[in-house]
Amino acid sequence: MNQKVQAATETKSDTTRQRLMVAARQLFSKFGVDGVSVRDIVAAAGARNGASIHYYFGTKEALIQELVAEGAKLINQRRNGMLDAAESSGRAPSLREIVKILVESSFPKTASEMQDREGYLRFITVLQLTHRKLFIAALQNRWNSGYMRCLDHFRRALAPMAPAIVEQRLRLMALYLGATLSSREAALEGKEIGKSPRLWGAAFDLDNLVDTVCGLLQQPPAPETLSRQ
Repeated sequence: MNQKVQAATETKSDTTRQRLMVAARQLFSKFGVDGVSVRDIVAAAGARNGASIHYYFGTKEALIQELVAEGAKLINQRRNGMLDAAESSGRAPSLREIVKILVESSFPKTASEMQDREGYLRFITVLQLTHRKLFIAALQNRWNSGYMRCLDHFRRALAPMAPAIVEQRLRLMALYLGATLSSREAALEGKEIGKSPRLWGAAFDLDNLVDTVCGLLQQPPAPETLSRQ
């Protein structure tokens, strides 16, 4: 095979592989991983070979792990960069600053990036609820370092609270952010335009979201809560 033919073959192969990943991510974001078959992905990608998933990824689970890692790497890089900048002043960033980093680092910064990552937040939110072990395995204990740094900041800021209460609040925060950020992602992609116009689109929507997360984390425990520790 000469170099031109080889280059053309590799380009076509890369294009098919990417189409499969885009189709899988979009389908998973709508129907969950259990609601989408390999055949569905191949058909949505317009691939001619029914064995394309096996050829490019090996298994459906391997495809899912690659999709998770692809987006997680970008978010993690952005999140760590924002944390480095916040910590460089020598003072401890405020809890609100860390929440804002956690939120803002999750979103695409350009229209092109938004298109490339369409459905990603919804995909990983559902995956964490239904196949958490698979999600954790995809991160390889590498692509969530920024998130873990945010949690460390939260624990320090909330140190006066009982550790058990703090840990539950951090888990509740993750669930809350997964749902709200997925909702906003769908709205920005035009999936819910006209359906809930007052929820997203205001100039203050992200800042107000950050405020609600701060409230969730910082609200003093009620006497009833403290009595049941």
